[in-house]
Amino acid sequence: MIKKVCFFAAASLCLAGSSFAQNELEGLRFSRAAHLGTARFAAMGGAFTALGGDAGAIAFNPAGIGVYRSGEFTITGNLLHAGTDATYMGIKSNDYRYNFGLSNLASVGVYRFGDDEGLVSLSFGFAFNKTNNFAQRYTAVGQYQSGNTYMDYFALCGINDGNLPDNLGNDEAYMAYQTYLINYDTTFNEYCPLLADGDQTRTQQYTELDGSLSTYDFSFGGNVSNVFYFGLGVGISAVEFSESNTASEYAREGNGSDFRSFSYNKKYAQSGVGYSFKLGAIAWPFANADILNGLRLGAAVHTRTFLNMNDEYSASINSYFTTRQSEKAWINPNKFFYGIETPTRLMAGIAYVFGGSTLDDWRGILSADYEYADYSAIKLREESDSPALSPSDPNFSTSNANIANFHKSTHNMRLGGELGYKKLAFRLGYAYYDNPYTSKAGKDGTVNIFSGGVGFKVTSILNVSFAYSLATQKDKEYMYYAESQVAGYPNVISEEKAYDISQSNFFISLGWRF
Repeated sequence: MIKKVCFFAAASLCLAGSSFAQNELEGLRFSRAAHLGTARFAAMGGAFTALGGDAGAIAFNPAGIGVYRSGEFTITGNLLHAGTDATYMGIKSNDYRYNFGLSNLASVGVYRFGDDEGLVSLSFGFAFNKTNNFAQRYTAVGQYQSGNTYMDYFALCGINDGNLPDNLGNDEAYMAYQTYLINYDTTFNEYCPLLADGDQTRTQQYTELDGSLSTYDFSFGGNVSNVFYFGLGVGISAVEFSESNTASEYAREGNGSDFRSFSYNKKYAQSGVGYSFKLGAIAWPFANADILNGLRLGAAVHTRTFLNMNDEYSASINSYFTTRQSEKAWINPNKFFYGIETPTRLMAGIAYVFGGSTLDDWRGILSADYEYADYSAIKLREESDSPALSPSDPNFSTSNANIANFHKSTHNMRLGGELGYKKLAFRLGYAYYDNPYTSKAGKDGTVNIFSGGVGFKVTSILNVSFAYSLATQKDKEYMYYAESQVAGYPNVISEEKAYDISQSNFFISLGWRF
């Protein structure tokens, strides 16, 4: 008889792919913001806390809107090339993907009062800025091995469940049993993989990620005596994320069992909307002095972002044999919702602006930003009328404890420079995003971003800018990981997959002053 099963409840899966639960990873993913936005903003490393006057900077310091002296409309296109080098069991593989879209769309209006003392102007505007892009694709290929396979992992999940086959929960062990990948040994009351002694299998995994983190900022600011600029705003955050993962295991020719291969397919999609409040200031303390008149100071604070998340998960296993027909088990899409609270962010910046007409139209900017965020303060919250995400973790008490234990505060730095002559401007930048993990996590989430670009003033009202940025990061995870909850059974842990991740972003911005 063909064994098939269709699941309707949310899956309670063994821990796979990482030592972190899925929800704990999501809290961090949607809390970190890189610098995309306009081409100028990206080229200068996002170091605009003390500068302003750029639509990409509004997402970081709303006081930047007060620096505008006239209205502006900007639009920026962004092309991403995401490449990943994976190393698993000593085998290296490479994969990549492209993604194109808008990284900025903004309009700012300015009302001037006509005086240079007191309240000089008020500015208001709307800005869409993409602050993170999750597009990625990677492949990991292993070697043939005997024991400690993906099917051993399924068997241990069944042993951990501690149930007879008819009473297994809605999890991977149940799907593996229904597709004959594991059998139940009534003599020893345990689950065993469908492999003969000495059989070898090879595992590979293909993963594709998509989605982005974007903010829609409604900001209001002002200019006081051309020396102090203030701004406040409401940021609406929009999250889209999806992951498609296929793990496959193949039998070596000459194995004693009739197992040929299986594919384990998982799909995970998320969407969410949240809000935060932002407050900022920029000061030119020596604006009227002969010395240090180019010095700029800036500061901004972002409250927690309160995200309301909607998730959908589905999975299936297809198994293939040499002497019998194929089998399939699946989990129908399960929908559930919950909340994420991202940490408060504090920013400070210093910049120096020099040159102008007194230097034969040569001009320049040097800028540096500091940002603080405590990722151990991320919180997950259940919604009272949502299906239970994890019956064993009510109110996310365990997940929130793990977040506090495995995440830490970070100190991020952004540097930028611009050198202009007449209608041309050349830009360079660098950003360092600190590792958000504690040493207990065994992971390194440090990100380095190198950037540069050029801008050209076409007419008095039209400008165009180009930029390129390269972000590099390392990561590692397990393909499968199950800790034994029964005495006498060893853990099943795959070798770690190590990744070298790079994101190349190309930007083109058009701006119209009015």
